Amino acid sequence: MTDSAQENGQRRYRVNGVIKGAAVVEEMRTLLEHWTPEEGHLDLQRRVLGEDLLGKATATRARDMIMYVFRPRLLTPTDAPARRLKLFLELNGNPGSFRELLLLYEARTEAVLYDFITAKYWPARAGGELWLRTTDALDFLDEGRRQGLIEGAWSESTRRRTAHALLAALTAFGYLSDARAERREILPYRPSDFIIAYLAHDLHFAGQPDTEVIAHPDWNLFGLDANHLQERLDALGPTAGLLLQRAGSVVRISWSHLSMEAMLHALVG
Repeated sequence: MTDSAQENGQRRYRVNGVIKGAAVVEEMRTLLEHWTPEEGHLDLQRRVLGEDLLGKATATRARDMIMYVFRPRLLTPTDAPARRLKLFLELNGNPGSFRELLLLYEARTEAVLYDFITAKYWPARAGGELWLRTTDALDFLDEGRRQGLIEGAWSESTRRRTAHALLAALTAFGYLSDARAERREILPYRPSDFIIAYLAHDLHFAGQPDTEVIAHPDWNLFGLDANHLQERLDALGPTAGLLLQRAGSVVRISWSHLSMEAMLHALVG
């Protein structure tokens, strides 16, 4: 779990970010295409409203997208995520990989989604479950309340809207079917080579030692344990700008790219 999904050192399940930004792939694409580096969220908000960049969205909806979705996920604590995703789009990156990037940054920001994916979705899939149900999400939220991850008392409406938002997010990211029912089919999602290379470099350039890159919990978002991850990295090899070397329990990675931007140009451009 990254610090961005925590508040004052303690994880909390927030409402606004998940409900307002559960399935907003195209809205995020539009905002990234129009955002300019170093532009603050208030300046972007003014342009979005003044130029009607989100089309039919109401003024309230547009403000919510900036305040509760775009800003915390891509501009906080720095705008590095927004810069990288904007470059990815400018290089005509794969739409499926773009969804994976959005998943990574949304989950890092929203602890409730992070935990739902790692503690509910992947165990259900590994256990041979065929469906995720609204009741599964509700049970997950109730467990979070018992663990003290939910501050205050959520109304029944908020509880159900959050449960539906979790399922909607996983549908948007290709983890679940697009059925508008109380249950959605678990799909055979497999993380792309790109997201594996991206996340490995992201952790590396964030200062993580090679052993911590392999052991980082963010891989759980994509259903990868250390053994499967190392197999995928071995298969990628120099084409992804890295070379994995193992000696017993010691892991060392040789890195070719000098920055995330250089990696993106090499892998996407």
